[in-house]
Amino acid sequence: MKNLQETMKQLQKASESLSKLGFDPDHPWKALSQMGQVLDTNFWENIATLNKQAAQKAATAAPNVPSVKKGKKKSKVKPVGFVQVDDSHFTPASDIFQSEQMVIVSCELPGFDRDSLEITLSDQRWLEIKGIIKESGHQGIRTQGERSYGPFYRKLALPVSVSSKGMKAQYQDGLLEIYLMRGRAANERKTTFKASL
Repeated sequence: MKNLQETMKQLQKASESLSKLGFDPDHPWKALSQMGQVLDTNFWENIATLNKQAAQKAATAAPNVPSVKKGKKKSKVKPVGFVQVDDSHFTPASDIFQSEQMVIVSCELPGFDRDSLEITLSDQRWLEIKGIIKESGHQGIRTQGERSYGPFYRKLALPVSVSSKGMKAQYQDGLLEIYLMRGRAANERKTTFKASL
């Protein structure tokens, strides 16, 4: 906690220094030079420290999404679109396509751990996708971070009933595509797959 307070104080000092910079439209490079002095390696190390501490906190606070086993109880939940479990899980962007024979679900998952993928079909209308996106193994300080890492979870309401029989999944160019055949299968309430891609 002490390191966090020190880091926050150093970032606050840098912020105050930046707010005091004078900008002369005739000599903009002077202000840029001053910004470079304030935003030095120490500043980026502090940002990296905060990012790492936030990731550790999120990892320890993230609840484990339990494995879903084949069950016989029918869910009373009505399809409404998608459900996000909580803010500790990354929710990948997804598209759903429907043809006369099948439903195709496409999710953006660049860099995910293929062995962690678990797909669950419930009541022939709900598709749950979960796994882990691996963090980059690059050495050094990350100076810009826009990608999401860690566990992901997405629950989608499908537009029509589908069967788990003949379900296929493929992963290429950062996209996970799941192919499901349309139709109903008797006594198919919940089916969980550990996909191997």
